[in-house]
Amino acid sequence: MPMHQIALARLGLPPVDAADLEALAQRCEASNRWSFALVLAPPRITGTTGLVVNPIAVF
Repeated sequence: MPMHQIALARLGLPPVDAADLEALAQRCEASNRWSFALVLAPPRITGTTGLVVNPIAVF
């Protein structure tokens, strides 16, 4: 729990649990590009925890 509080409140990093990165790895290999920006688009709902996010890899 302390790591979540530090990551979220102080660093602005939303923790992502159980991410399926297989499709991303295949895309990286196919394009021979391994650097990308990972953007998370959470819904704008206040006062909740554990929301589903929409991760987007921008090459």
